[in-house]
Amino acid sequence: MRVPTHHHHPSWQLFFSGAIVGALIGWGIFLIIYGQLQDQLVSNVKKYKNEVETLEERIEILTEDNDKLKEEKDKLKIQDIAISINNYERYQLNTLSRHSIIDSMTKDLNHLISQDIKSLAENKELLTKVIENKSYKQDNKRYYFRVYYLYLDTTLEIELTIVNVEPA
Repeated sequence: MRVPTHHHHPSWQLFFSGAIVGALIGWGIFLIIYGQLQDQLVSNVKKYKNEVETLEERIEILTEDNDKLKEEKDKLKIQDIAISINNYERYQLNTLSRHSIIDSMTKDLNHLISQDIKSLAENKELLTKVIENKSYKQDNKRYYFRVYYLYLDTTLEIELTIVNVEPA
C-alpha cells in the first residue's frame, strides 16, 4: 500500500494563513482597545475614589464643627439656678425655712432655665428688680431680699441679703 502524496492547494493555504494572520491582528487590536478602556476605567475609579475620600473628610469635619457649635450653643444657656442667703443668722432664719424660701425662689425663676445668657444679661436689672420686689412668706413672716451678687453663666448664681422682715 502506498501513502498518498500530499497535495497542497495554494488557494487554501493562502485562505487559512490569511485567516490566522487576521485573527492575530484582530486579537492584537482587541487587546489594545480593551487595555485603553481599562486604563480609562481605572483612572476614573481612582479619581472618584479620591473624590469620595475628600467628601467623606469634609463631612467628618462639618459634623465635628456642627457638634462643637451645638455644645457651645448649649453652653450659652442657663442650665441651673443656685441661690444663697448670706445674712440668715441675723434674722434667725432656720435651715428648713431658708431652704423652703430658696426652693420657692427657684420655682419662681425656673422659667429662666434654657434661656440665652446674652438676653438674660441684657435684662439683668429687670431680674434684680423682680427678685427685690417680691416678698416670700415663711413661718408667718414676710421676707424681703436685696440682690447682693448676681453671676450669669451656665449656672445662674444669686446671693441675696435679707433686707426686711415683717409679720404676715
